[in-house]
Amino acid sequence: NPYYTVDGVSRGFDLYHRINDTTELSNIDHYKIKTSGAGIRYGIPVTETDTINFGLAYERSDISLVSDSPQRYFDYVDTFGEKNTTIKGDIGWARDTRNSFFYPTKGNYQRVYGEFGLPGGDLNYYKLNYQHQWFIPMTDVFTLLLNGEVGYGGGYRNNNELPFFKNFYGGGVSSVRGFATSSLGPNDNRALGGDRRVVGSMELFFPLPRVKDDKSVRLSVFVDAGNVYGKGEKFDVGEFRYSTGLALTWFSPIGPLKLSYGIPVKRKPGDRIERFQFQLGTVF
Repeated sequence: NPYYTVDGVSRGFDLYHRINDTTELSNIDHYKIKTSGAGIRYGIPVTETDTINFGLAYERSDISLVSDSPQRYFDYVDTFGEKNTTIKGDIGWARDTRNSFFYPTKGNYQRVYGEFGLPGGDLNYYKLNYQHQWFIPMTDVFTLLLNGEVGYGGGYRNNNELPFFKNFYGGGVSSVRGFATSSLGPNDNRALGGDRRVVGSMELFFPLPRVKDDKSVRLSVFVDAGNVYGKGEKFDVGEFRYSTGLALTWFSPIGPLKLSYGIPVKRKPGDRIERFQFQLGTVF
């Protein structure tokens, strides 16, 4: 309910059962997890541009490993068990000064958000994220987007690491295009994910030829950079992967659609390349 109060405070309820099975994926190490949960969340507008969000949920997870799961996953299950309960807290702040949600040409978007496995549950962890976007009008038709994202996670109390199924991933249309989805960072023939992620992009938007007035679709050229780092790995900008290419963003009748063709500029042996990619449901 976006108008739970007359002051614009929003309230929502969540009831869910998720099944995440990576055994059909070639890029991510294999495991299966079933998660059931229920929660409540609120959004509080502080100013015309600032909003604070927070929520609380209770989850039960059941992990199943397969014969080719990595040893570190077996070690994790040996330590924490196949079945876990989590009291999950979420909190975040966002500031949005963009002149349009669908077709921004100027303004900023910032958000800080965190997810926490709180005391009282089996898993005690944290995931912190920060994102900042700048939309800069270059001319009447060209808009430059600068985007940066940083993620950091870990465990506390009896947990000394971020649960592997909460890891950060990189690569794909929402991070470093031209590299296969979720393929960057630590791997043992498949991606393991990591507890830190840094990605950034520079993207120049412009309308499709002859449809300048259509605000639902536009083209862009981009440069992406970033990588994912695992526990114990030193952060090294020299390990960043880079790509460039062309993208199309379309707010279609079935939801936001983004298509991209990325060309890796800096890659290393073993990197999985996927030049043509698409995403349906979210743009940024």
